[in-house]
Amino acid sequence: MDTLAEKCRLSCGQFLYFAGFFFMSFAIPACSDPDQHLQRPPNPQADTLIGMTESVNPRIEIITGERIRVVATAPRSVTRESANLNRTDLFGPPVEIVVFDTLGQMETQIFAEQASFMSRDHLFEFTGDVDVHTGENRRLRTEELTWDEIGARFSSNGFVIITTPEDSITGFGLVGNQDLSQYRLNRVTGQFRLDD
Repeated sequence: MDTLAEKCRLSCGQFLYFAGFFFMSFAIPACSDPDQHLQRPPNPQADTLIGMTESVNPRIEIITGERIRVVATAPRSVTRESANLNRTDLFGPPVEIVVFDTLGQMETQIFAEQASFMSRDHLFEFTGDVDVHTGENRRLRTEELTWDEIGARFSSNGFVIITTPEDSITGFGLVGNQDLSQYRLNRVTGQFRLDD
């Protein structure tokens, strides 16, 4: 006949077996999601802000070779850097950008209420009362303008007014070079000749 101690050991062993089975039957389904292993978290570094700098009265210089190519000034700027972006927002008014030619002379001067510079793409985007002056006495006015610094080209989808010493033209959809000696408008809305 079994002793009381042997009966207790058997009962305790059975108890642990059933307790373990009971725990596993409720814990595993609650912790596992069948789709969980299929989902990948987004790349944590793709949009992670690495740094942000705010400046008062900044002066930004873009240097090509040994000469200053572009100088940008504004009352305030904010620069954001991440793995995918390096962007400086300039806040005015006025934001002023001066572009120099190969001899160091002012080629183009741009004023706006705000500008953004995407350094990886070498693009400037200007908004709010944009006013462009060239060394050849040409002028462009619009509310939004993009300047491709490497391609030396302006573009705008909005309304533009271009004034030269001889005439003036208005329209939409500008593409042109940065000294405004050549440009195209998608839709011309007005043109007139200036008389002395």
